[in-house]
Amino acid sequence: MKNLKILMLGLFLGSSHVIAAGLSGGEQFSTMQLSGHLTVQCNTPQGTSSAYTNCNSEILNPGEYSYFSGPQTNADAVSLQATREDGSVSKIKSEKYDGVLGKSKKSFNLWISTLFQHPLLGMGKNNVKYILSKDGKSVEEGTFIVTVIDGGRSVCQRSGFYFSSVANDCNMPSTYCSRYFNENNYCQ
Repeated sequence: MKNLKILMLGLFLGSSHVIAAGLSGGEQFSTMQLSGHLTVQCNTPQGTSSAYTNCNSEILNPGEYSYFSGPQTNADAVSLQATREDGSVSKIKSEKYDGVLGKSKKSFNLWISTLFQHPLLGMGKNNVKYILSKDGKSVEEGTFIVTVIDGGRSVCQRSGFYFSSVANDCNMPSTYCSRYFNENNYCQ
């Protein structure tokens, strides 16, 4: 029995538990091009009016946002920057880091591109560099690979119809597209 305890202790001390850094969403993502049609009917002072639009969107599976997961270390911030397959480099994205849990406190935008948001990833292979820091000083650095593949296209079979009491909604019917895709299970 004593030898078994010594053997178990030796195995425990001899094994190293290396935590691989990466995204909580995994190391492979896929895009999906969505399209569909919808009509918005609006009340106006002159009666009702209707507007028709083609909705198009691109989503990232399993999600457009993801947490960074890394080692348990004495760090309070994490910065990520991706070098994409096409050679472009993302802007540096930083979040607070919980060194006890080994996880960023907020998720990172991986895919959404707007005037005020810039995605971390691009199509293909993304070499993501991370820097864990404490009080602005680097405590650990590393890299991991995230791949984004083309997941194809999907067309929603059902057209959408929405009624609005706001007359201006008929001037911008595309504002209903995200709701339309959500309610149609992203054309699945």
